[in-house]
Amino acid sequence: MLKKSVLALGLASVLSACGGGSDGDESPNISVSVNAGPDISVNEKTEFTLKPLGSPSGGVFSWQVVSGPELEGFPQEGEELAVTAPDVKGDSQVELKVSYTAPDGSSASDTLVVNVISVNLLPSAKISQTAPEEGTAKYADTITLSAAESVDNDENGSIVAYQWEMLEGPATIKAERTDQVTLSFVHPLLAEADTVKWQLTVTDDEGASATSTKQLALVANDQLVLANAGSDQQVQELDSVTLDATQSVTVDGQFGCLWEQVSNGSAVALADERACKTTFMAPLKSGNQATSIDFKVTVTDSAQRNGADTVNIEILPKPLGKLNDTGTAKCYNNTSEISCGNSDFPGQDAELGRDAVVQFLPKSGEGNQAFDFTKFSEEFEPLTVGATDFSCVLDNVTGLIWEVKEVTAGTLPNTSTRNAQNHYTWYLTGGANVDPGAANTTCPQNNHCGVQALIDTVNAASFCGGNNWRLPTYMELANLLDHNSSGGYLLDPNYFPNVPAEALLGHQYYWTTQTSVDGTDGKDANLVRALVIDMKTGNDVTRNKSQTAYVRLVRRYGEDDQ
Repeated sequence: MLKKSVLALGLASVLSACGGGSDGDESPNISVSVNAGPDISVNEKTEFTLKPLGSPSGGVFSWQVVSGPELEGFPQEGEELAVTAPDVKGDSQVELKVSYTAPDGSSASDTLVVNVISVNLLPSAKISQTAPEEGTAKYADTITLSAAESVDNDENGSIVAYQWEMLEGPATIKAERTDQVTLSFVHPLLAEADTVKWQLTVTDDEGASATSTKQLALVANDQLVLANAGSDQQVQELDSVTLDATQSVTVDGQFGCLWEQVSNGSAVALADERACKTTFMAPLKSGNQATSIDFKVTVTDSAQRNGADTVNIEILPKPLGKLNDTGTAKCYNNTSEISCGNSDFPGQDAELGRDAVVQFLPKSGEGNQAFDFTKFSEEFEPLTVGATDFSCVLDNVTGLIWEVKEVTAGTLPNTSTRNAQNHYTWYLTGGANVDPGAANTTCPQNNHCGVQALIDTVNAASFCGGNNWRLPTYMELANLLDHNSSGGYLLDPNYFPNVPAEALLGHQYYWTTQTSVDGTDGKDANLVRALVIDMKTGNDVTRNKSQTAYVRLVRRYGEDDQ
């Protein structure tokens, strides 16, 4: 492209005279022009010459870059300039403007385009082995190849991409990443010596690429079936235990497994003894000492070669303790019942504790879920599960013996000693600021209607073989609740019948020994409230000790008599 710019700066002046016959002189037009020269094409980093033409002569040429890559030394002046084309990453254009100022101060300008052609030198790909550092690689060694010595031969170029490809070698070779400056893989298990050949392709920042290859020797291994039974484990009774031999290694990666128990002790049933990954239930054990079981796996490859390994499973007692579970047997999502074991709603009550393993727990008696009760007569003689006339119940889990209430017959105070509808104030021997309750009002006792009156009467009769009956603690009574019990009462009706009508007091609160300090300064004189448990809801409530609530007495076999 060639542009011309001409500026006419000469002025024509005509002088006129009024009168006289003299002739005026006429000055000629004066113009200035400049020609930058034709557009040119040059290779990057090569020299070219700028030689513009200007008229009239004797003026000054000024150059500047209008667009495109920068040129060293610009802007600058000169009638003839030697310029070096810039270093570019791709074909580029530089637009130059020349301004010419004539001796009389007039000026003109023109432009030219320099097409700069990118000349990209190919990169050099080079592979070096960086691991193992010493000796020949053998089975299970990690072999590392590096392309760090590869270079871009352009002065300011760089390698921007690496790609590794295995051209030949055992199919069992796997590399996690093939697009990094280094490549790592594990020497495979081989029956015969072999080789592996890797190709490296490097790409520079202008898109040019180069390749290189490297061949490595691989050695055979003496042992060709490497059985792996997994790490030793420590589990609890009734846990689901997984035996996993899938990390065993053979030459072609194909193998089968056979598990067998090789230690003495409780025999366990495997889900599938021929599966490389199988499960079993850790058995219950007697006593509180850990036991262990050893398993052997025999691994056989496709050529019928064998290898074996063993694993030890230590079984610890399950920490179920001496507390009952909640009785909950169902699992739920946000809105409805679901099957237990749902991974979206894990760790539910029914999946934990005694209730979750109830089918494996031995029982001395019977009861819902993991509850274990035995019925006794008033003389403390054990009765059958089907007995309907019983006076107390032994909780075989906690060891507590619970009073069973008598039927709600009669009208207060003309009721039996342990009638279900009898209710009492929280008056105990040594209790302060508690109204003992008037005798023969809410209970049939003749001295007062505080809890102590019932305790004294029952102990005097050696009820159910004991004189150590007492009011239960908060935890003892709360631990008796069966949250899966049918009806509106959270105790198993087969073992705790005879419930007072809710209409009698408007609640089903039962006293505990726990004094409440909530809302007080902690001084004994002000501790006038105690915790009750609502047998309908399972909630605990604080209640003034001078008010009445129901009572279910408890004792423990072997405790001191009252």
